[in-house]
Amino acid sequence: MEIALIIAGSVVLMTVFAAGFDFLSKRRNRIDNETRTRVEKVEARVQDLEQAVAEKDQRIAQLETDLAFLNRLLEKK
Repeated sequence: MEIALIIAGSVVLMTVFAAGFDFLSKRRNRIDNETRTRVEKVEARVQDLEQAVAEKDQRIAQLETDLAFLNRLLEKK
């Protein structure tokens, strides 16, 4: 009778451990997916910001060119 209890207890413990580790691995994967989603959103925002900065840099360069041209025109008068 004692051996049957030991075997049944072992089976129950093995099942509990397996279920626990399964839960932990699924939880970790879910967290990883959430993290990936957040990282992708942040990367998209960074790309948008980089594009906006590049456009502003182009506008500033164009304004500097125009200003230099106007200064040369004014100096000639």
